[in-house]
Amino acid sequence: MLEKIPVYELRFQENEKLEFEIYRVEGSKIQREDYPHKTNLPHKHSYYEMCFFTDGTGEHEIDFINHPITSPSIHFLRPGQVHLIKRGEVYKGYLVVFSEEFYNLRFQNLEIIPGYPLVTKLENGPILNLNKALFEEFHQLVKYIEKELVESDSDSEEIIISYLKIFFLKLRQNFSKLVTTQNEPSGTMKNIVYRFNQLVDKYYDQIHHVKEYAELMGESPIQINRAIKTVTGKTSSEIIIERLILEAKRLLLFSDLSNKEVAYKLNYEDPSYFTRIFRKKTGFTPSGFRVKMKEKYL
Repeated sequence: MLEKIPVYELRFQENEKLEFEIYRVEGSKIQREDYPHKTNLPHKHSYYEMCFFTDGTGEHEIDFINHPITSPSIHFLRPGQVHLIKRGEVYKGYLVVFSEEFYNLRFQNLEIIPGYPLVTKLENGPILNLNKALFEEFHQLVKYIEKELVESDSDSEEIIISYLKIFFLKLRQNFSKLVTTQNEPSGTMKNIVYRFNQLVDKYYDQIHHVKEYAELMGESPIQINRAIKTVTGKTSSEIIIERLILEAKRLLLFSDLSNKEVAYKLNYEDPSYFTRIFRKKTGFTPSGFRVKMKEKYL
């Protein structure tokens, strides 16, 4: 197993107003030495990262799911997701990074990151493959933003925010085209799903039952179940279990906890019950999954 999952932070100067940066990447090299990290092992960030692949191929593993890199495309990561990019030698692109506070302050309602109802319904998550016309639109916006970062003046901050808002709106517009629904869920239902996802992400290791989340939200379990089923096609219990299984995978790979200790850490009093659920959802026992990951990364 890996000793500990690396968590990378953004480094901003105290006088910087924007917790935001763009880095160009070519092949396996990131062109700026101040990029927060270089690694060939799975890791996570304390910040948002948007990978804009402009040329070449490779693989992008996000939370233990492999996604082929097809250029041009955009992959969106939120803080805490475990990922690893394997770039080909001819790969070119950009890494657009920004803090959670920056996103929440300026763009929170745009529904383009994991946890939002729109993204929850995307089969491959927040990944958008681009045709030629879309690529040119997104690429031009990135170049405009990059130019403002270099030629910074008193108006640059608001200009960058405006370009980014267009960029994110275009993402939402095209994500929406990938989701087909006969009856569009109401805003109230979407809000319930978002709040539920946020709470599950925060309390997954403490709360396992929909009823308890309903109490925190001031909603009835029936309302929550109906909203989640309508918006995501899943049940509330499935979302809770999926989050628990994801964290179990992370602990099995990045800690030396025994299977029993992983179960207890996730608030399963019966380790054998945890093992049965893990095997049902992954096809592996916890020990089998750990062996598989060890063979893959070490």
